[in-house]
Amino acid sequence: MAGGRVACGVAVVVTWRELVLFGRRELDDGRRVWQLPGGWIEPGESPPDAARREVLEETGLEIVAPVFVAVTSNLLGPDEQSISLYFEAECRDAARLSNRQGQPDDSWQWRQWHDVDDDLYLPLHLLRQTNYQPFCRVNLPTHFSF
Repeated sequence: MAGGRVACGVAVVVTWRELVLFGRRELDDGRRVWQLPGGWIEPGESPPDAARREVLEETGLEIVAPVFVAVTSNLLGPDEQSISLYFEAECRDAARLSNRQGQPDDSWQWRQWHDVDDDLYLPLHLLRQTNYQPFCRVNLPTHFSF
């Protein structure tokens, strides 16, 4: 990050009917890896508001009551690190899903949580290592990966 700072972003486990929304991200080396909707928190924005905004911008979906579930520290390279705050939220209307921001047609897919376990973007890989499980509605624990 510029100036030796660590950026903070949000990622959202968007759920619908026991499915989770996953997307594909193309890395600099051409590999396509799985990710969750999300992005950077803007100045003056709360993390839950950033989660709502990013999901809407990237997928066209509105989410209901995002709940904080995890945090990871992502060392992406020798001079690149970020912190990801994870939220889980049900979408209002899955039929509104659209691929935005010039993404390929297969960019967003509803999948079972356990069906996507390889070719993961580093933050999602770190989240999976915490043993976080979506759809745990009672006494939702917070998961950490540092």
